[in-house]
Amino acid sequence: MTFVDTHAHLGDPQFDADREAVFRRAAAAGVSRVVEIADHPDEWARAVEIARARPSAARCTLGLHPYYAGLYDGGFITRLRTALDNAPEAAAVGEIGLDYAKAEAPRGVQRRAFEEISAAAKTWDIPVVVHCRDAFSDLIPILENIYGGKPADRRFWGVVHCFTGTPDDAEACAALGFALGADGPVTYKKNDSLREGFRRAGLDAIVLETDSPYLPPQSSRGKRNEPAAVIEIAARLASVCGVPLDEVARRTSANAAALYRWP
Repeated sequence: MTFVDTHAHLGDPQFDADREAVFRRAAAAGVSRVVEIADHPDEWARAVEIARARPSAARCTLGLHPYYAGLYDGGFITRLRTALDNAPEAAAVGEIGLDYAKAEAPRGVQRRAFEEISAAAKTWDIPVVVHCRDAFSDLIPILENIYGGKPADRRFWGVVHCFTGTPDDAEACAALGFALGADGPVTYKKNDSLREGFRRAGLDAIVLETDSPYLPPQSSRGKRNEPAAVIEIAARLASVCGVPLDEVARRTSANAAALYRWP
């Protein structure tokens, strides 16, 4: 029984002292692959390095978090394309998106960056990793405009990372061809509405994430998160979806492969 952590930030300084041990613990727990997310241009090279050093255990993505949308300019798309061309380890563009809760960049600046980067990724036929916080009313129409509906020749355009929307939002994103990232919050005691969203979207629309070092699951709240914790998330989803844990492992791993386009 193996799992995939489709979203982690192991380049974070919190892992500088024990990064190799974190990967070892993940492997021992049954996590077969981790996707390292670089959401600022200054992090791209580090993410590629982490993935390149572990060809069987890691991939990476390159993007621009809405926190940093103010860095977006007329040359960004070219710089991103060049970075992707030089990094076969990069499996997606992201994370990108909208954050109306904490980001300091004006909403219009966030929307422009998100729309233009997403459109470029679609042209390049590269999946996207989407961040959305308190912004689904803007996000879903943007996804509809750019993507139009489910892709004809594959299962996913991308993933709405750390999905936190309503059950209706979950169904809408899945209907547009986006996977939903399930993270530690799905295990939190008061998140019944979130669990209902995942139940309604269905297991074939879900991928597992930890967002390490952030968002630890219920059993380790307040502590640093790491990829081995993906098993607790999977166990909670097994309960939500009414299936055995090994089925969650198998189907979410297949979803991850379809999302990031690896065998």
